[in-house]
Amino acid sequence: MKRVFTVIFLVSILGVILAAPYNTTIRVLAWDDALTQALKAGIPDFEKATGIKVVLELIPSGNLLQKIGVSVSSDKTDYDLVTVDEPFIPSLAHLMMPFDRWGNGKVFKKPPLNVFAPNAFEAAQWGGVFVGMPINANVYIWITRKDLINDPKNKSEFKLKYGYDLSVPKTFKELRDMAEFFTSKGIYGFAPFTKQTEGSTAEAIFMFEAFGTSPLTADGGKVVVSLDEKKAVEAINFYKELLKFAPPGALDMGHSERIAAFNQGKVFTMFQWPALVPQHEDPNNSLVAGKIIYSAPPVGPVKGSAIRGCWVLAMPNATKNKEAAAEFAYWWASLETGQKLIPKGFTPARADLLLNPTYNKDRPWFKAIFDSMRNAVARPRFVKYPEASQIIRNYWLAAISGKMSPEEAVRKMKDELNELVKK
Repeated sequence: MKRVFTVIFLVSILGVILAAPYNTTIRVLAWDDALTQALKAGIPDFEKATGIKVVLELIPSGNLLQKIGVSVSSDKTDYDLVTVDEPFIPSLAHLMMPFDRWGNGKVFKKPPLNVFAPNAFEAAQWGGVFVGMPINANVYIWITRKDLINDPKNKSEFKLKYGYDLSVPKTFKELRDMAEFFTSKGIYGFAPFTKQTEGSTAEAIFMFEAFGTSPLTADGGKVVVSLDEKKAVEAINFYKELLKFAPPGALDMGHSERIAAFNQGKVFTMFQWPALVPQHEDPNNSLVAGKIIYSAPPVGPVKGSAIRGCWVLAMPNATKNKEAAAEFAYWWASLETGQKLIPKGFTPARADLLLNPTYNKDRPWFKAIFDSMRNAVARPRFVKYPEASQIIRNYWLAAISGKMSPEEAVRKMKDELNELVKK
């Protein structure tokens, strides 16, 4: 009898091994936020379906570039997949396998590019080659107090003063008028981002693009300084005008300050990154939960723009687990994974999930993500982007704070960017 049990046990083990197409372990490096925390909940299902054990390491997003720099080289890697914030794709592209060389997948099939939100896959592009796959549609969206614009008294007073209907601000002119109106009523009209971090660079580029200019442009494969001084000064002056309607401490506001001010009911409208939206909708910590309209950002004098910040899942050339790594990437991007993990805080990159009416009821910001992605703008695609970002935000912040005139700041910004490009 003991021998029979032993045979049955061995047969069952063999069946499990044969049922799973892989028997390996992969290491994945990702940033730590609500999306990746939600991902952890689905990994056991992936492991069961494929036989691939996943070691998922999550670290703060600000440390990822440095971590990849010491962990991935042309002939050696500590990770089979890494997540890369899209501005850093140019500096890491030479270490990553082009997406068209990834396998097709045995359990989870390689997704076609057209299932993703508009412009999302461009985040993974460098030199005409996709060097990874976007796994979230991270982009500026706009948040506006629904209760304030629906208030009959506000509607009547605004129409009387400005001559048009109060609504979600659709243009920069409307944004400025509405910010002024609500500030006069004791509610700050706008919350800026002004910390000495990457967020201020994104804010500067958002404004420059809306006024029809870009700090750097790729021209025939060569990066050139393309900032139009007149338009850049106009963008700075408009932002300085918005700062008149911002909360105290407006020149030192980052994520935590902006979220706190908005959640306390002190701010009418501002941009936000999708990953931070759940903090606004948490009734235990937000006075405005359920009172927010989500939309694409207002359109500037020249065009609509929304800063894109997609995270790209990239596969180092040096990995020895290419097929297993691709399986995990395709599982992450699959419709089924999104459906299971969205209730846990997952933000997808797929258009069919962002536009799903069921999810839009509980997560109205999904539709805003899709709409914003239509006008998505990348930060400069440049191997030396970190240095360029520092230059842009240094002079942007100097100009909007009054430490330097807009004209002088723009001239010096261009001079230093030109020096950087020459190097």
